[in-house]
Amino acid sequence: MTEDINARIRELQERILSKRQQIDFERLNLVNAAQLSDENRESPDIMEEAKNFNDPIENAVDKGEVKSLAKSEKELDELINELNALRKS
Repeated sequence: MTEDINARIRELQERILSKRQQIDFERLNLVNAAQLSDENRESPDIMEEAKNFNDPIENAVDKGEVKSLAKSEKELDELINELNALRKS
C-alpha cells in the first residue's frame, strides 16, 4: 500500500514538473507574441501609446493561447491539490 502511494506521489511530482515547464513555455510564447504583435510595431503617437499602456496581454495575443495557458494553470492546481491530499493520507 505504501509503495503504491509513493509511486503515485512520484508520478504526480513528475507531472507537476512537466506541467510547470509547459506553463513557462506558454507564458514565454505569450510574452513574445505580445512584443512582436503588429500593434506593438506601429509607431502610434504618444497619447495612443499612453492609452494602451495598461491593456491586458489578451488584447495583443490569440485568445486560444490565453485559454490554453489558463487551462494548464488549472490542471497544475489540480495536480498539486491531489499531491497534497496524498501526502496527508
